[in-house]
Amino acid sequence: MKYCPKCGAKLSAQDKFCDHCGADVSGVPAAGQNNLRRQIPQMQPAPQAINNQPNMGKRPSKKPQSKIDKNRKIRNNCLIIAACVLFLAAAGMIFFTLQSNNQNADQAAFAQTAKSLGFEKVDKLSPKDTAGLAISYAHMHFKDDPSWDKTFDDAENGDLHIKALPEYEFGDYRVKAPRDGMVYVLDPDTGYVVSDVHNVSNSKVTYISRKGRSKSVFFPTLAKKVSHSLTKQRVQRIVHQVYVGDENGNEIDSDEDESSRDSSSSESNSDEDSNSSDEDVSWSDDKEEELADFMDSFGKKMKQDYEEYNGDDSIKTDAGETYPDDFDDRTFKLYSDDDKDGKKIDIGYDPDLEKDDYDYHVVAIFNADVGNPEQHITYFFCVYDNEPVVLVDQTTNGDDCMVKETDNKDLKSSFAKILTSKD
Repeated sequence: MKYCPKCGAKLSAQDKFCDHCGADVSGVPAAGQNNLRRQIPQMQPAPQAINNQPNMGKRPSKKPQSKIDKNRKIRNNCLIIAACVLFLAAAGMIFFTLQSNNQNADQAAFAQTAKSLGFEKVDKLSPKDTAGLAISYAHMHFKDDPSWDKTFDDAENGDLHIKALPEYEFGDYRVKAPRDGMVYVLDPDTGYVVSDVHNVSNSKVTYISRKGRSKSVFFPTLAKKVSHSLTKQRVQRIVHQVYVGDENGNEIDSDEDESSRDSSSSESNSDEDSNSSDEDVSWSDDKEEELADFMDSFGKKMKQDYEEYNGDDSIKTDAGETYPDDFDDRTFKLYSDDDKDGKKIDIGYDPDLEKDDYDYHVVAIFNADVGNPEQHITYFFCVYDNEPVVLVDQTTNGDDCMVKETDNKDLKSSFAKILTSKD
C-alpha cells in the first residue's frame, strides 16, 4: 500500500498512476519500505582472552590433523588398489573368454574349409596333406616366380620329392625349424617351414628361397585362400602324387595317415563308396533330363530363364559367345577372387567322357540372358578328374573367356547327386 503524493489517495503498492488524479506514482515507495531500508548495525565479536601459558599437565584430546590425513590417505590408496585389482581380474576374465570363443570359432571355420578341400579330420593332417595346401597356396600367391609354377606342375605329375628336415641351407641362407616344426625342402632353392607339425591348424607357414623368407601366413588363412582359388580335386591330386621323405629318404606318410582325407577323394577300392575316385562316373539321357528339370525349378527360383544346349543348335549369349563352338575357338581361363588373371584350362563339350584332350569335360550347358546388354549367366556342368564341377561364365568382353567355380551350393550338390547316381 502507498499514497499518492499529489492528492493523498490510498493506492495499492503495484499502481503506476493514481486512479484519482492521474499522477505518476511509479517512483513512490510502499508504506513502511523506508523503515526496512534502514541499515542494521553489525555486531563485532567480543575479543577472546588468549592464554599464552603452555599446558604442561594435559595431553591433547584429539590426534594431530597431519596423522588423521595420513591415515585417510592410506585408506583411500588401499581402496583404489583393491578396485584396480578387481577391474584387472574382470578384464582378464573377459579377455580370455573372448580369446577362447574366437579360437573355437576359428577352429570350426578351418574344419569346414578343410572338409571342402577333401580333408575330413583337421587334427590329423599329415605332411602330404600340408604339402598339398602349401604348394597350392604358393602357386597362386607367388605368380611372378616361375619356380613355384614348376613345383606345382611337378607335384601334380608326381615328380616332386620333398625332404622333411630340422634345418637346411638354401644357398647361403640357413633355416632352422622351431622346436615342434619342420623345414620342407622342395629343391635346393625353395621350400617352406611349418611352425608346428603336431598342431597344423594353429601353425604358421613361412616360404623360403635363396633370397630369404616371406612373411608367415597362418595355416587356416592359407587353406581358406586355397579353397577360393583351386578345386578340391586339384589339391587332392597333389596330396596323392607328392612324396614326402625324411633325411634318409624314407616316406613319412603311412597308410594310416590316409584316414585324415575325405573318402570322396581317397584312393579307396571299396565298392560301397559311390563317390570314390576309383569308380568312373558317367553321363546319360536320364541324368540330362533330371538336370534339365532341376535347372527349370532353379531358374524359376532365381527369376532367370535358362536355355539348354540340345546337342545340335548352338547357344548364343547376349555377349556374342557361342557354345559349344567357343570351346574350340577361344582360350578359357579359370580365375578366382585371389587370382584375377586366371590360369588356362583345357575344356570342351564331351558328354560321353571319352576325349583325353580335356581336363574339364562339359556334359551340359545352360545359359540365361539377364536383360541388360551383354549380361548373361552361363553354366558349364563338367567332370574334372572324375569329380563334378560347375563352372560359371559371365564374360562380356575380351578375347579370353573367364570362368570360375560357382559358389551356389544348390547347383553343386544337385549336380553331384545327379552325376554320381546309378544309371
